[in-house]
Amino acid sequence: MTRHVKYEREALLRGWDAVYDLEEFILAYSLAPLAAREIFAKAGPRRIDLANAMDARHLAATQH
Repeated sequence: MTRHVKYEREALLRGWDAVYDLEEFILAYSLAPLAAREIFAKAGPRRIDLANAMDARHLAATQH
């Protein structure tokens, strides 16, 4: 993990109980709106839940 990514991740998780709105989530992860809506609907608005969902998505993509 590079230093830049580490700091971004810490900033994301610092407010672990904070919530995203859909637009913030799209911007934070540079997602297409349709993909973001699907993930947001499944994982919910809490930042920690969305971070976990994005980690799982990343792992699934790298395994294929």
